[in-house]
Amino acid sequence: MRYLIIMFVSCIIVTSCSSTDSCLKDISRQNFSVSISKGMCFGMCPVYTGTVFGDQKIQYEGRMNVDRKGSYTGIVSKEELCSLITQVRQNKLLTLDTSYIDNVPDAPVTTMTITDMGRTRTFSWNMGSPEPFRELAALMVKYSLRVTSY
Repeated sequence: MRYLIIMFVSCIIVTSCSSTDSCLKDISRQNFSVSISKGMCFGMCPVYTGTVFGDQKIQYEGRMNVDRKGSYTGIVSKEELCSLITQVRQNKLLTLDTSYIDNVPDAPVTTMTITDMGRTRTFSWNMGSPEPFRELAALMVKYSLRVTSY
């Protein structure tokens, strides 16, 4: 029984590592990145840009109405980077419309630029994240605000 448990745990570890490794195969800083930028409004909207690159590095620049102003860097785990790659590819985000702007003068514009294997597209919206981008946008905000070094 003990032998079976050890084999089972070993299989889980090997499988999770191999799926992460296959997800990151051929991924580099030059051919994969996701960037999110939050724009200004007439009020106190946070204004910042966060980018996650294919080498697991994060760059963040807080401009206005944010806790951290200035430029910061950080790192995402391999699993977190894979979750971004999976979101982009499974939702086929690079094939979608690029503008989701409503006619609301004071709504801050969010811009997301995605580069995957040489293809780059920039998407914009101002009244909540469009459905296909919601999870990716939430991950990007989470990762961008987690930077540590100045």
